[in-house]
Amino acid sequence: MATRMAYIEAPYPTQADSPHSVQFYSDEKFLIESLAPFIGNALVAGDAAIVIATDAHRQALAESLQERGLDLVTASKSGRYVALDAAETLSQFMVDDWPDQQRFTEIIGKIVEQARKAAGGKDRHVAAFGEMVALLCEEGKRVAAVRLEQLWNDLGQAHRFYLRCAYSMNVFRDAAHGEAMMKICGEHTHVIPDESYSALTSDEQRAREVALLQQKARALDSESIQRRNAEKDTEMLAAIVECCDDAIASKDLDGVVTSWNAAAERIFGYKAEEIIGQPVTLIIPPELHADEPIILGKIRRGERLDHFETVRITKDGRRIDVSLTVSPIKDEKGQVIGAAKVVRDITEQKRTRAALRQAEKLVAAAELGASIAHEVNNPMQSLTNLLALISYKSSLDANSRQLVSLAQGELVRLSRITQQMLSLYSQSELPQRVKVTELLEDALDPLAMRIRSNNIRLERSYQFTGEINGFPLELRQLFSNLLLNGIEAAGEGGQIRVRVVPHKDLDSQRGEGVRVVVADNGAGIQNGLRQRIFEPFFTTKEEKGRGLGLWVAKGIVSKHQGSIRMRSSTNSVRRGTTFSIFLPTEVSVTLAA
Repeated sequence: MATRMAYIEAPYPTQADSPHSVQFYSDEKFLIESLAPFIGNALVAGDAAIVIATDAHRQALAESLQERGLDLVTASKSGRYVALDAAETLSQFMVDDWPDQQRFTEIIGKIVEQARKAAGGKDRHVAAFGEMVALLCEEGKRVAAVRLEQLWNDLGQAHRFYLRCAYSMNVFRDAAHGEAMMKICGEHTHVIPDESYSALTSDEQRAREVALLQQKARALDSESIQRRNAEKDTEMLAAIVECCDDAIASKDLDGVVTSWNAAAERIFGYKAEEIIGQPVTLIIPPELHADEPIILGKIRRGERLDHFETVRITKDGRRIDVSLTVSPIKDEKGQVIGAAKVVRDITEQKRTRAALRQAEKLVAAAELGASIAHEVNNPMQSLTNLLALISYKSSLDANSRQLVSLAQGELVRLSRITQQMLSLYSQSELPQRVKVTELLEDALDPLAMRIRSNNIRLERSYQFTGEINGFPLELRQLFSNLLLNGIEAAGEGGQIRVRVVPHKDLDSQRGEGVRVVVADNGAGIQNGLRQRIFEPFFTTKEEKGRGLGLWVAKGIVSKHQGSIRMRSSTNSVRRGTTFSIFLPTEVSVTLAA
C-alpha cells in the first residue's frame, strides 16, 4: 500500500489500490455520520462490509444504516455484513501486549476473504472499519498501535480491501502525543481531520483554519517551553528545599501539615508519610498549643512571622529550641491558602549563649575571689597569730586546746577557700593518699554542735575505709558543703544519712573507686529547679545563700575525675534530697592540674 497522505471526501473509495484511511473525530455523531456512507454504499453496491468496533459504535452505526433503508439482517445472514467486537477480536492475536503477525494475518485475513466470498467472489470489494488500534492508544500502548497499523498495510498486499481507522482526538490531548499521531498518520494513505476542519466548504476557509492552527501550534510550542522552564525551576527549588539544613514544611489554614522536607525528618524524627495530613500541634508542646491559632490568624491576614524563638517536641519526646519563620502561601488570585514554615534548630546556639553567660559569671567569681583574698587574708593572718599565742598558754585545759586546734584547722581551710576563689581551681600541688572516712569525720566535727542543737539524727554507714588519691583540703570542703546543705534542708528534728561504699563505675572508663552518699529528709527541690542547682550564683535559699556551694562542689568532683548526681523528691510520703558522689581510686595528675 502507498504511504502518501491525502485528504478524501468521497464516502466510498473507487481507487483500485486498496486505500487505508484514518479519521480523527471529537464528536461521536460526526464519526457515525461519516462512516454510514462508507459502509452503506459498499452494501448498496453489492460488496461486503466489516465493522470491528466498540459496542456503542456498532449499535449507533447499525441504527444510522437502517434509517437509510438498509436491511442489515439480510446482509448479516448472507455474510456480507460482519460486525465484531473490537476488544474481543484484538485479544485473539495479542501476545504480551503486542500484536502477533501470524495470528493477525490468519484471523483477519480469513474474515476478509469470507466476507468477499459472501459478496460474490474475488471481483467484489470489501469495505472495513476498525477501532482496535484506537483501543491500544486509549490504553497508552501507542507503539503497539502503530505496529498494528503496519500489519493492516501488510495484509492489504495479499487481500484487497478498503480500510478506515478512527481515533478520538482525546487520545492525543497532550503535546507529547504529537509524535505518535504523526507516526499513525504516516501509516495511512488518506487522513480525514476532525469535524472542525471537515465542515469547511471552501479553500479560503480551509486556508484560514490552517493559518489559525499554525498559530496555535506555535503558541503551544512557546507555552510548552515556558512550562518546561517552569518545571526545571520548580525541580531546582524542590532540590534546594530538600538539601536545606533547616526544616521546611507547609500547612493549610486548618494547621494540617501538607509538606515536609528531609531536614524536618532529621530534626523532628517524623517521616514525611507519617506527619503529612496530621495537625502541626503534633510537634508543639501542650502548653504552647494556644500559640497556633494566633499564628494562623496572622497568616490569614497575610502577615509574616520572623525568627520567633519557641520550643518544639520531637518524635522521641525531646524538647528543642527553635527559631520559627512563617510566611503565607497565596494562590494565583492572591488568596492565602496556607503557610510555609522554616524551622531552625537553635538548641546548640542557646546552649552556647548559656555557656557564655556562665563564663561571665565565672569571671565575676574570679573577681570576687580576688577581692575576698585581699580583704580576708590579713584578718585571717591576725587570727592565726592570736590562736597560736593562745595555744602557748600553759593554763589551757585539754578541752580548750582541742577547740583552739579546731579553730586553727578551720582558718587553714578558710585560707584555702580564698585561694581557690582567686585561682579558680588552678592547681600546683600533687594528689596524695587520703582516707575518705577521715575527711568526712573532719568535716563533721565543726558541725557537730549545730547537728545536736537542731536535734538532727545523723546516721553513718562506712563500708569502705581504704584510701584514694585526692586533694584532702578540697575533699573536706566538698563534704562540708554537702553536709551543711543537708543540715539546712533537714531542719529541726530532721535526719541525715552518710554512707561510704566501694564502687565500680560501669558508665565510664573511671574504673574502681568509692561512692559517698549524703542524704537528708528535707522538703526536697522543686522539679523545675533541679537542672540548675550546680550553676554558679543559683540558690534555693533566697537571702541565706550565695549559690556557690554546689558549684564549688561540682568543680572539686570534676577535678578528681569523678561524678556527682542529685536525686530529690517533694512527695510527702518520701521526700528529701540525696547527693551521690563517685571518686575514683586513682587520679590522673595531668587531668587534675
